Amino acid sequence: MHLSRLIPAIGGIALMASACAQAPVNPIPDPVRTRVTSISGDVSGLKHSDTTRLGARGSSEGAQLGAQQGATLIQAGGVLGLAVMGVGAIVGGVKGANEAQREDVVDQTRVFLRTSIEDTDFTELLRARLAASHAAGDIEIVNMTSQGTPLSAVPNGARTPDHFLTIEYRMGLQRDGLVNPKVGIIVLARAQVRDPNGGRFVHQATWAYCGERYHFVHMAANNGAALRAQIDHAASVLAEAIPYDLYVSKRPRHLLINSTCMDFSDLPSGIGRTPGMVRS
Repeated sequence: MHLSRLIPAIGGIALMASACAQAPVNPIPDPVRTRVTSISGDVSGLKHSDTTRLGARGSSEGAQLGAQQGATLIQAGGVLGLAVMGVGAIVGGVKGANEAQREDVVDQTRVFLRTSIEDTDFTELLRARLAASHAAGDIEIVNMTSQGTPLSAVPNGARTPDHFLTIEYRMGLQRDGLVNPKVGIIVLARAQVRDPNGGRFVHQATWAYCGERYHFVHMAANNGAALRAQIDHAASVLAEAIPYDLYVSKRPRHLLINSTCMDFSDLPSGIGRTPGMVRS
C-alpha cells in the first residue's frame, strides 16, 4: 500500500495507531457508560486536497514513474538484485510510457479530485449525521456543534450532557500505484470524551475509514461523483461507528491486518459494508 503525499498527517496518525498494542477503538468501560444518559460533542477537522503530483502526465512522465514503480517491485538482493532492478525499471518505463494518460486528461482529473474534497463540507456532514444518530442506543445525543454551527444554533443547546465528545478528523486521498494510481478517500477521526462537570478526561479512540480504491480517472469522472459519494459514505459510517463503538459495542475495533484501515461491516445498520463503484 502506498500512502499518497497528499496526506502525510493522516499517514503519521495511522502508523502510530497501528504501532500500538491496544486497539485504536475500545468501548468506554461499562461502570462508566452505564451512568451516561446523554452526550453532546463538537466536530472539527482538516482536509488534504493537493493532487498536483497524482498520476503521470503523458508518456514522458509515464516512463519516469513507470521505471520507478518497476524497480521498487523487485525484491532481490546483491549484484543480481541490482541487475534485476535495472530490468524492472526498463520494463516499467516502457509500460508506463504506453499506459500513461494524456496530459489534459490528467490535469482535468487532478482538478476534479481536488475540488471534490475542497467543495464538500465534511465537518457539516459528520456533525449533522451525528446529531441525528441513534447509534448510542438508549443514550441521547442532545446537541452536536461545529465552528459553523455553534451551540446557539442547535436544539437543546442549553442542556448539559453527561459526556462531551471533542471529535477531530483528517481527510485526504489514499493511492496505490504511480502511473495510473487507484485512489480512494481516507478519514481518520479521533474522539476525546470528557465529563463536562469539571472537564475530567474519560476516554479516547481513533477510527480509520478507507474507501475502496479505483482508477483515478474513473474516480474523477462526472466532476468526481464517485469520490464525492465516498466522502458522503464516510460521514455516514463514522456518525454511526463513533457513538456505537463507545457506548453500545462490547468489542474493540482493530485495524485490519497490515493496513491503516478498519472494517465497519459489523455496524447494526449495515451501512459499513463496502459500497461498489458509483457509475453514471
